[in-house]
Amino acid sequence: MSSDSGRHPKARVRAAVPTELEDVACVLTRAFVNDPAMNWFGGVKEPVRDLDNPGTRSEQKTVRNQNWFQRAAVKATFLINGFIDVVVIPGSSSESKGEKEEIVAVAIWFPPGESLDLSPVTFVRAGLLRVIWGWGFSGGKRMLVDFSPAIEDSLAKSFKGRGLDRQDSWYLMEIVVDPVHQGKGYTTMLMDAGFQRTTPKPVHLEATKARTRDIYAHYGFEIDEEHQFGVGAVDMNGLKARGDAATGYPEWVMTKVRA
Repeated sequence: MSSDSGRHPKARVRAAVPTELEDVACVLTRAFVNDPAMNWFGGVKEPVRDLDNPGTRSEQKTVRNQNWFQRAAVKATFLINGFIDVVVIPGSSSESKGEKEEIVAVAIWFPPGESLDLSPVTFVRAGLLRVIWGWGFSGGKRMLVDFSPAIEDSLAKSFKGRGLDRQDSWYLMEIVVDPVHQGKGYTTMLMDAGFQRTTPKPVHLEATKARTRDIYAHYGFEIDEEHQFGVGAVDMNGLKARGDAATGYPEWVMTKVRA
């Protein structure tokens, strides 16, 4: 679990603005570039070993597609009047010169009534057609046909079982800390700020790794259902695989009911 050790003394949470789309997408790209779900969507064959200098064409394509997706996610959030919280610290140069703040962590919140099932207009305006082009038709099918309906079905069942309205809940679509700034308590800063906004309504999210699943559990999220996506096609990291290695990767649907 992260701690406050190493946290910048001037770190603070604020709302991102549309002009920061590129910077926000960059942090999201760095954090999600080897995510199992993103690997599966994109038909990725190998991990990105050096994020700052992807060596092979395959790695470069993965980084490009990931950035396109994250740009679209950020733009879609603004279009649906969602919220993007960021943790910022002073830039690396002299603080007295009023330099640009550095974004070190990001959380994307979809308000009640919104989900990944975007309207066609929002889908196009956000730039998701380019994402589908980058992934290929199969990648689009994996996200829109195989993934999203399964997640929504899990949520519908879990909310019904609790006697709650699925549409009256928040969706924490993404929450990340830039890899070079992890372990400093920035996730806690984002969660605390987000829960101030969402309380008393439920919040749901997905976890693609046991480590992040356990982190979310620490913040009060409970597992609704576990899925195994890509069985027979990808390994536990979402990378293309065959035979016994093609186990698929786990994805946990989780909900926090009370603050």
